[in-house]
Amino acid sequence: MDGKYDVYFDKLYSENYKDLLKYAYRLTYEKNFIEEIVQDAFIEAYKKIELLQQHENPVGWLYITVKNIAKAYLRENIYIKNALPLEYSDIAMTDKESEEMVLLNYLTKDEIDIILKFYKDKKSLAEISSEYEISLSACKMRLKRVKEKFKSKYESEK
Repeated sequence: MDGKYDVYFDKLYSENYKDLLKYAYRLTYEKNFIEEIVQDAFIEAYKKIELLQQHENPVGWLYITVKNIAKAYLRENIYIKNALPLEYSDIAMTDKESEEMVLLNYLTKDEIDIILKFYKDKKSLAEISSEYEISLSACKMRLKRVKEKFKSKYESEK
C-alpha cells in the first residue's frame, strides 16, 4: 500500500474510531461485538482505501459500513442466542451441567466451552483469546465455526 494511503487511513481511523464504537454500541447494545464490528468496518475501508479517499463522504461510508456489519452480527447472533438452551429462552436450564448436556447433542466439550464463555459468561473475544492463549483472529474464527456448526446441526434436526 502506498504511504499516502496509509497516512489517510491512519487519520480516518484515529479521528473516527471512538465515535464508531459508540455508534456500534447504540446499534447493538452488545459490548462484546462493538470492537469487532468497528474493526471489520476498518478492514473494509483499508481494502477499498483508494476508492474511499475519492468518496464524497468517507466518514458517512464508514458509518453505513458499521451499520451493515452490525445488522449482520445481530442477525447471526440473535439466531444463535434463541437456539441456545441457555438463559435466553423461556424454559431456560437452571444449571450449567444441564445446559452442557443439551449442547452435547450438537457440539464437542471444547466447542461448548467457548460458546458458553461468549454468550453466557459474556466474555469478550479478547478475554477468551487470552484464556486459550491464541490470537484474537484465531479466537474469532473458532467462535464463528462453532456457531456455524451449531446452527447447521440445530436446523437439520428441526
